[in-house]
Amino acid sequence: MGFLVGDHMAIKTFPWQMDMGATLDTQYRVNRTQFGDGYAQHSSIGINNKRRVWSGSKTGDWDTVIAPILDFLDDHAGVKPFEWTDPHGNTKQYTCAGVSIPQRKGNFWQITLNFEQFMSV
Repeated sequence: MGFLVGDHMAIKTFPWQMDMGATLDTQYRVNRTQFGDGYAQHSSIGINNKRRVWSGSKTGDWDTVIAPILDFLDDHAGVKPFEWTDPHGNTKQYTCAGVSIPQRKGNFWQITLNFEQFMSV
């Protein structure tokens, strides 16, 4: 089952901020044609050829920090977009297709998140 922005569901906001040290990865989708004489032609693939992915983590108590984040992400199942405000204060739509949650000490855990910027069609 896919998710379309036109579906009658309100887009929720991911209210948590990542811990210090989040990383922004930007990739440009480019078509490169190499010619035999050493020249190359580069062109953009699509209208929105810039893809941004934020990665980082959030550390805290399982019951009060980690479980609510996991519930939020389970509700979105990697396909429904949500709004999130990055460390620069920019709010955009993202999806999160998977997480990793290692235990740090006792009931203190760390959830690693990868947010891919959502582009609707």
